[in-house]
Amino acid sequence: MDHDLFLHLCGLARLRLDEREAADFERKFNSMLKMVDSLNQWEPQDSKLAGIDGGLQLRPDKVVEYVWPEGTVHDYRVPTIIDFEGDG
Repeated sequence: MDHDLFLHLCGLARLRLDEREAADFERKFNSMLKMVDSLNQWEPQDSKLAGIDGGLQLRPDKVVEYVWPEGTVHDYRVPTIIDFEGDG
């Protein structure tokens, strides 16, 4: 990304940076863009990592009943993504 486009984006985001902060942020931002661009070029080495069509095995969802304590505000709960307990 060129410097003028970076300054334009900072203006759109309403960032007010001094010259030192802008130079540091621009360097970090460009580094992040390169990393994201490299992800687009990633090819899995293992066919199991190729996606659903490539044989990725998904864990089955578990239905768990939950009884809300009296007077509790109801929140949404989502299934565990990383199993630290080792049972699923």
